Amino acid sequence: MAQKYQIIQGVVSEAGQTVKMFDNLDKDYSYLTGISVVDIYGYKAEITHSSIDGTELFPRGFDVLFIQTNNFVNPSERFFGLEGIEAKGKRIDLEFKDGGVARYPYTIKIFLRLENKPQNGN
Repeated sequence: MAQKYQIIQGVVSEAGQTVKMFDNLDKDYSYLTGISVVDIYGYKAEITHSSIDGTELFPRGFDVLFIQTNNFVNPSERFFGLEGIEAKGKRIDLEFKDGGVARYPYTIKIFLRLENKPQNGN
């Protein structure tokens, strides 16, 4: 299979809560080529920490608005593109800080796109 979608999720119980999530990326896929978050969580929310096997993915305090999507975006275009990020079973760690504007509790889902070819054919 050329592409797979993996979901990392956690429960946000109250406004402003930080949720730590982790998983191992599928070992049968070579690259993490995209990341996406459903739009209702992004306003004022942050990725306070992100790493793959200890290497920083996004800077601390990365605004979720940069990686969010919604129903009006074509499904094939809903991912923030990443280049040169090896998957191959590596551990991904994410910390999501809620922006305080949702209904609680809710489950935050972060969608990851995995492929065996690097993004843009590089």
